[in-house]
Amino acid sequence: MPSIKRLTFSFFASLFCACVMLFEDIGEAMGVAWIDEWDDIHVWEVLIMLSLFGAILILGSEVLKMRRYQSTLEDKVSRASTAFEDLLSAYFEKWGFSDAERDVARLLIKGCSTAEMAEIRDAKEGTIKAQTNSIYRKSGYSGKAQFLSAFLEDLTDGGSVA
Repeated sequence: MPSIKRLTFSFFASLFCACVMLFEDIGEAMGVAWIDEWDDIHVWEVLIMLSLFGAILILGSEVLKMRRYQSTLEDKVSRASTAFEDLLSAYFEKWGFSDAERDVARLLIKGCSTAEMAEIRDAKEGTIKAQTNSIYRKSGYSGKAQFLSAFLEDLTDGGSVA
């Protein structure tokens, strides 16, 4: 996880550089003597470069952290997806769904309407309704909400909100 403190520091270091550059340019334009003297020994450039290099190093480090974090999240999502797929397959096998019923059940879980399922599967709505009824009958549930609850129950380890 990226560090908000380090990113904030990098932001303010960059802002500091911009302010120093502006201050130096205004001072030169106004003819302020000590600013010209510091300019002759490159104090301004050194301050700006050190601040910018520090900010760049911190930002580079944070980008690497974010990439590792993203990779970790992608791995977790992949494992969760595989586990959910295994859960679906186990239920579908237990209930003896045909391949067509498995496809329709997946679309049900995704929240598709009968019309959407018919369009996706290039089938008639009556066929989808018959397959949906068969899914409910084989699974022992009376409707979409109860059907979905079987998967949610397993995904939440049977946990309850109450």
